[in-house]
Amino acid sequence: MKNFGIIFVFMGVIMMVLAGLEKILIFLSYNGNGIDMTAIKNLTPSYLWNITNFTFWFGLLFFIIGLSVFFEVSKYFKVEN
Repeated sequence: MKNFGIIFVFMGVIMMVLAGLEKILIFLSYNGNGIDMTAIKNLTPSYLWNITNFTFWFGLLFFIIGLSVFFEVSKYFKVEN
């Protein structure tokens, strides 16, 4: 079960990194002209911009779930009475 938590942590980290890379690719699609972020958000269709946001938030959710599972089943963090 502890491995299950570690897998979720790594999946979450990978998804958050993927979301960042998606935003970098969107920025590079405008040739990196130094356009500010507001202009890029306005020029990018909302469904494409939402994909990157959903990827980040699901990655963060997986990361939190993985940490909670890992700490719940880890014998090093349990208090013995």
